[in-house]
Amino acid sequence: MPETGSTHGALVHLVMLLACFLLPIATACAQQPTGRNVLVIFSNDKQLPANIEVERGLRESFSEPVDRDVDFFTEFLDDPAFTGEAYEQTIITYLRDKYALRKPEVLVAGGRPALDFLLRHRAQLFPDVPVVHLAVARDAIAKVQPLPANVVGVPIDYDFGGTIQQALRWHPGTRRLVVVTGASASDRRLAAETRAIIAGLDLHVPVEYLAGLPSDALAERLQHLGGDAVVFTPGYFQDGADRVFRPRESAALIAEASNAPVYGPYSTFIGAGVVGGQMPSYQEMGRQAAKAIDTLLDGVLPAALDLPARVPSHVQIDWRQAVKWGISEDMLPADAIVHFRAPTFWERYRSQALFFSGVLVLQSLLIAALLVEWRLRRRTVSALEESERRMNLAARAARLSMWVWDVGRDKIWPLTELREYVGLSKAQPVRFDRVLDTVHPADREVVDSAVRRAVARDEEVDVEYRVLEPDGSVRWMAARGRAEAGSDHRMTGVALDVTVRKEAELQAEKDRAALTHMTRVSMMGQMSASIAHQLNQPLAAILGNAEAARKILRRDQPDLDEVREICEDIISEDRRAAEIIRRLGALFKHGEMHIAPLNLNELVAETLDLVRTELARRHVGTATELAPWLPLIEGGRVQLQQVLLNLILNAADAMSQAAPPQRKLSIRTECDDSDVRVHVIDRGTGIDPQDIRRVFDAFWSTKAGGTGMGLAICKSIITAHRGTLAASNNPEGGATFVVTWPLRQSI
Repeated sequence: MPETGSTHGALVHLVMLLACFLLPIATACAQQPTGRNVLVIFSNDKQLPANIEVERGLRESFSEPVDRDVDFFTEFLDDPAFTGEAYEQTIITYLRDKYALRKPEVLVAGGRPALDFLLRHRAQLFPDVPVVHLAVARDAIAKVQPLPANVVGVPIDYDFGGTIQQALRWHPGTRRLVVVTGASASDRRLAAETRAIIAGLDLHVPVEYLAGLPSDALAERLQHLGGDAVVFTPGYFQDGADRVFRPRESAALIAEASNAPVYGPYSTFIGAGVVGGQMPSYQEMGRQAAKAIDTLLDGVLPAALDLPARVPSHVQIDWRQAVKWGISEDMLPADAIVHFRAPTFWERYRSQALFFSGVLVLQSLLIAALLVEWRLRRRTVSALEESERRMNLAARAARLSMWVWDVGRDKIWPLTELREYVGLSKAQPVRFDRVLDTVHPADREVVDSAVRRAVARDEEVDVEYRVLEPDGSVRWMAARGRAEAGSDHRMTGVALDVTVRKEAELQAEKDRAALTHMTRVSMMGQMSASIAHQLNQPLAAILGNAEAARKILRRDQPDLDEVREICEDIISEDRRAAEIIRRLGALFKHGEMHIAPLNLNELVAETLDLVRTELARRHVGTATELAPWLPLIEGGRVQLQQVLLNLILNAADAMSQAAPPQRKLSIRTECDDSDVRVHVIDRGTGIDPQDIRRVFDAFWSTKAGGTGMGLAICKSIITAHRGTLAASNNPEGGATFVVTWPLRQSI
């Protein structure tokens, strides 16, 4: 990206000052180096996914114990954001001074711009130090041949043509190929190379080039592609509106907007919505370079290295995109690398299956040993009766009801309290159906299914259910038993009256729901002025339109078309008012939580709209940074909106003592492979570090007149959604509350 002269000069001056300041300190504090130094210079910025993958391959190759101690140092040229002779001279001075006492024994050039930089300036930096290049295409190396004798590496082929041809084989109905490139100098150079490659292919389909468009205009074009199109892109660093991207980010934007499958030549695009392509692995590039570095450190001359002709490339494909675009498994090449395919049951649970098999074998052995001992004990009748008497005494003390069920003959012998409850003598058995008749009708199917499944699978049953008393009252019971397979197939177990515990749990749940509802209603009361303002807007519009309509109708020749338009405006504003009332009604309503898929971005926008007037009254400005491709979450809309409302109003309270221009509230949403998060960030006074662990405790508050229940209720709501709520102080002041949910599980 081109820089202005003043900005560039300021950057050069700053780096020179830093170098002059740090060099004496480094000279005074440096110790005698103990390792072999390797300096890696990447072309682009350090967050580029390709750089991360390459560095992982480099470092993991030296992670095992070896005879030598190798120290890796990494620098980045930040191409194409920074270029020019003055900038390069600044970098040269910085690198020469920084590594004056840690001179590298091997230089690594990551990418073509880094290789070009070292070829131009190695004499000024580290003369005669061997260079290992990586992630440089063979055709790019051919343009600078012959390379110096001590510049070696394994070249790569970014197979643009192979990727395009593979895409057309997977989509035989393609009628149009769309190629998307960017606007920076690097993008334009890559676009020219892409055109040259495509010109040499026998495609038999027309090609449309979308080069250097603003991202918004590009997304609009891609959204209108038909099902007969295929998109190819190497990504871009800069669009037509001068917005800067990493290639993976621009590829993700293209894939998100496109109504046709998108292909690319880089393995870092996998997982960003791109279907796939013929791709070399960046990690493998790092490993190949590591082998060359290892050999050079052994003293082998660069010219004597036996290096492969190129880094191998394979067809790589995102299986989720393959399913989306109808690519079957039998269409994949035999050596294709498939990402994100769900593993088989054995692949996923192999260790668990082996573990539980071992546990079952051990249990079987224990059961067999117990059966043998039990048969021996049967020989002594008196000992058995004494054991049973003691067992019954212990069961009564613990309020347990024991039972034995002969499954084959369908006879159950209830012991202790259970026998007395069904009105049987000690010797009388009862059929399972009769026991089931005592179960509450709403629970019979659950109990019957759980028991029969345990019998069929020879596994444990653990179930809670209600029983009907003769007087119509209800008791809660917990039954647990174990089915035993063998010649005497039967089940033994215990039942426990848990009525007191269940009633306490149900009452506690009702109390929590009531407290949550009361807190929500109280919060709505605090926002009454904001709510009234929101309702006044549509009502005022309705009144104004109605008065205008009345004046028109008083005319001798009223304009009916204008009256109709006014009526449409009245209907629109009425619906707007009804929607406001519906949202408020949902928040005031007292009921159970209904779990459903939710769009978190929409929920944030709806909540901010609800409190917009209240925030304006408090002179609080808002800013949002909402991830555009955020997946859905599972949750109760009303309860999660209550959490957001509480966090937003708490943030506004925290900034009440700040000057109005400093009252800024930021809300950011984001996600990764496992979680979705929303950040609520204020610029208030922050939280005392000694109190930060107590902010979610019930009845603890720092606000005058606060109940201390708001954040405690928020914590319980998020916990019920299998999420977490955390608080932290910001380095620049204020606090951040982060709510995290696990990703919604697809069915």
